[in-house]
Amino acid sequence: MCPTSPNRLPALGLLCVMSTAGWSAAFSQSHAGDTLQLQGAILKTIESTAVAAEVPGIILELNAKEGDVVEAGQTLGKIKDEAVRMELAQLKTQIELARTKQANDINQRLAEKSRQVAHNEYERALNANARVPGTYPLNEIDRLKLVADQAQLEVERALHDQQLAGYEVSLALGNYRQVYERFTRHQIVAPTAGVIVAVDKRSGEWVEPGAELLRIVRTNPLRVEGFVAANLASSDLVGREAHVTLADNPQATPVVGRVVFVSPDVNPVNSQVRVFLEIDNADEALRPGLRVNAWIDR
Repeated sequence: MCPTSPNRLPALGLLCVMSTAGWSAAFSQSHAGDTLQLQGAILKTIESTAVAAEVPGIILELNAKEGDVVEAGQTLGKIKDEAVRMELAQLKTQIELARTKQANDINQRLAEKSRQVAHNEYERALNANARVPGTYPLNEIDRLKLVADQAQLEVERALHDQQLAGYEVSLALGNYRQVYERFTRHQIVAPTAGVIVAVDKRSGEWVEPGAELLRIVRTNPLRVEGFVAANLASSDLVGREAHVTLADNPQATPVVGRVVFVSPDVNPVNSQVRVFLEIDNADEALRPGLRVNAWIDR
C-alpha cells in the first residue's frame, strides 16, 4: 500500500505518491505493503527483427505489407531461385540412381551361384581322387581350386560394390542437403512472430546479401523501461511483481508484470538505475512508445 504519512516520504525517497485518488484506492485495496514507482516509465518492444536478404538476386515475390501480422516460419516471398531448383531436381535423380544401384543385388547373387558351382566341382575332384588316385591330374586339381578361389573373390567384390553403392547414396544425399540449404536462403521467411512495421524492398528489385527487406516487431510481451533511485534499486527486485497502467488512463485495471532486469550501472548525473519490467500484451491493448505508470511490489 502506498504511504500516506508525510514523515515517511523523505526516508523512502522515490516511494510512490499517487496522482489519482481512484487508482490509489483500487491499488491499496488489492495490494498490501509498500510499492516503488518507476520514474519516466515507457513501453517498448522487446524484439525488433530486421529480415535481410541472404543471397544476391532479384526479388521474385514479396507478399508483405506494413501492418501484416505474421507467424514465425511464415514464408513471405523469395529471391529468384530457378537455377537452384533445377540443381535440386538433378540431384534427386542422382539419389534415385544411387539407391537403385544399391538395391541391385544381381551381381551378388550371380557371384554366389558361381562360387557354389566352382566349389562343388573342386570338392568332387578331390573326392574322386580320394577314391581312385589319379582320376584328376594335379594340374586339373590346381585349376579347379583356382576357379573356386576366383568365384569366392567375385562374391567379395560384389559385396564391396554394394558397400560402395551405399556410400554413393550418402554422398548424393549430402550434395542434395547442401544445395537445399542454398535453396532455403532464397526464401524470405519470418524469423519470429509479430507485426510488419516496415517494408524496404519490392518485387523486381535487385538485392545484395545483407540488404534489409522488412522489419518485424513483436508486440507481445512488451517491456516497460524506467528508473528508480540507486539506493532503492537492489538486485532482489528481479522477479518482483509489478503493476502497470497507461499514464493517460490511470484508473484502468492495471496490467500485472514482473521485474526482469535491474542495471548494475548508476547514472552519475541523477543517481538513478535503469529497470526493465515485462508485461503480457496478448490482447494488443498496449502500444510501444506510450508512457505508463508502473509500480513494483516491495
